[in-house]
Amino acid sequence: MNCRKCGAELHPEQKVCIQCGEVTAAGGKFDVEEERAWRPTPRQLQAAGGLAALLILIFVFYKALHVVPPDVVAKNWFEAMLSRSYAAADDHVTTSFQQDLSARMMDMRALAETWIEDITANNAKYTFSPPEFDNSASPRKARIMITIQSPDGQIVRQVLLDMIKIGRRWKIDRAL
Repeated sequence: MNCRKCGAELHPEQKVCIQCGEVTAAGGKFDVEEERAWRPTPRQLQAAGGLAALLILIFVFYKALHVVPPDVVAKNWFEAMLSRSYAAADDHVTTSFQQDLSARMMDMRALAETWIEDITANNAKYTFSPPEFDNSASPRKARIMITIQSPDGQIVRQVLLDMIKIGRRWKIDRAL
């Protein structure tokens, strides 16, 4: 043990340093700083709040301006249909799609059950074709083919999706 003031060597029970007269820890002097919990300053809080607001603003702009490609929309819709998440699937279709199903005396549930039966009865897999656009420069319509195929390569069913772009969102307009 050494003296805090002059560095002289001390005995552990020595109460005063012989060299400089400094009272030691054994003598009752403690130079230990009390630990305080870290607290942000008002300036740090202001900077953190500004950064959080900026991140939220960037996220909102990204969501507002980002266009999800039609093939991703088609995959999300088909997966929602197969998992029987009709509310999620409904978000990816137009009102004319719903009206067309009603005119054919069907609903999303009946449509999904047909495909689920095709896939499970035949142990089939499904694939999506790349989208075919009406105009490559500024597409407003797209077509995607979903092929349900058995393990031996036989095509069980093909579903043709007609998609339209409404604002910045692609939606399924028809499934044939």
